[in-house]
Amino acid sequence: AAIIESLEAGCGALLIDEDTSATNFMIRDMRMQRLVAADKEPIRPFISRVRPLWERHGVSSIIVVGGAGDYFDVADSVVMMDSYVPLDVTERARQIARDLPAAMDHSMLVPASDTSPFA
Repeated sequence: AAIIESLEAGCGALLIDEDTSATNFMIRDMRMQRLVAADKEPIRPFISRVRPLWERHGVSSIIVVGGAGDYFDVADSVVMMDSYVPLDVTERARQIARDLPAAMDHSMLVPASDTSPFA
């Protein structure tokens, strides 16, 4: 609800912390995708929404992630903190994403019939 309200208020960026977000809001792994079809799951993981939010609505997302490397696939920039020093590790993250493909198919997360305002 907070994201929809932010979009309705005209926000230009979302700040999301993985640690304080529900896991099923952030991602759905391949096993859960196979068990529960996308059209039966009411929550669409943010990973399937982050690119459309930018590409269709110009809304940036700054996401603090420590455990979901699948976001490397959708990130424009990746900044890693090393002893409180920010480092641009975008190219390294892209290489990791190429070397180790995600264990989930993000395209399966949103059914074709989805009419969400930020689909």
